[in-house]
Amino acid sequence: MPTPPNLPWSGGDVAREWARRLLPLSADQSEVSALLEMSLRERPLYAPTWLDQAELLASSGEREGASRRIRIARALWPERASLLQRAAWMQVAVGPPDVALSALMDYWAIAPQDGLRTLGLARRLAADPEALVEAAAPVWERGKNPALDYQRGVLDLARRAGDLPLARALWNRLDDESRASEVLLFPYLRMLAAQGRHAEADAVWEQVLGDPPGLVNGRFEEALIPIGPDFKPDWATPGWRYQATGEGFRIGVEGPQGDAQYRSLRIDFLGTANVDLVQPSQIMRVRPGTAYRLRGYWSGEGVSTRSGVFVELYTVETRPVVRVQTPPRRGSWAREHFELEIQVPDDGLLVGVRIRRAATSALDRLLSGTVRLDSLEFQPLNQ
Repeated sequence: MPTPPNLPWSGGDVAREWARRLLPLSADQSEVSALLEMSLRERPLYAPTWLDQAELLASSGEREGASRRIRIARALWPERASLLQRAAWMQVAVGPPDVALSALMDYWAIAPQDGLRTLGLARRLAADPEALVEAAAPVWERGKNPALDYQRGVLDLARRAGDLPLARALWNRLDDESRASEVLLFPYLRMLAAQGRHAEADAVWEQVLGDPPGLVNGRFEEALIPIGPDFKPDWATPGWRYQATGEGFRIGVEGPQGDAQYRSLRIDFLGTANVDLVQPSQIMRVRPGTAYRLRGYWSGEGVSTRSGVFVELYTVETRPVVRVQTPPRRGSWAREHFELEIQVPDDGLLVGVRIRRAATSALDRLLSGTVRLDSLEFQPLNQ
């Protein structure tokens, strides 16, 4: 075994370093303990040394003494993430569970980015979901990050573990503002739906946002929402999403055309590309097990290929997906009425609507022409 050097005055760091070298090697821990005591006499406020002492005591089964020194270290350096992480992990090993849970919450408060691992350990200590949320709530009330960061951490753990009682316990603790946040509401709804709790998901949605709004901006009086990096193609907030320009097409809104009373969506195809169009699109909240009708008007000018343009309704995240669509149109047609009906299955909460044109390998694949839509409505059939 190595022999410690003659330690000079101001040798606190050297004493600690030598103690750490000896700790895994020495059967007689008295020498290690003496070195740590020497280091603490010179640097009594240096928290890592207190954790070294705790590690030494824990290795010899002195759990109470180890726990006391862990608490001292946490109190000395309450905002050092690396120190609090080490302290929390050691406290989990030595117990007791309530103290270990407190140590984990202290670390999570300043390191929410490590929430999945930290909360995973906490979940083992607090098997009751209500107890874990009770321990977590003070953290999002006083943590250095916004409350939403910590609430998302708990929900992410619940989602990954398939722990619906934990997700419910969190949801019941949230205020109205947090419940209305997409980053909490949509994952919670998705989790309920994935476990077949569609009626419960519908009730949660109604509690937060009221009745389903149906189709938003069906008269195109409001601006369309450009597709950006935050675009969620399935659980997005209702509203038309679109990319104004793409390979071979342009999308915009113009004033009333012909005998139309309201503004129109206009899609121009430039004849330069084999367009595979899936927009504009909108996701609409619906009632499970309910039939709906989409109706509106459309017209076309010189749509050039046999792979024509059509309007499609489809269910989102149901098994199987239900789809209904107008017949593909080509050529020119005057403004005319169209209707689509869709039966939402019992596991359906969302229906999408979009304008489609499927790419083709036919010789006339380069699409040109113009399509307009206006006065769209989407309602339950019993209204």
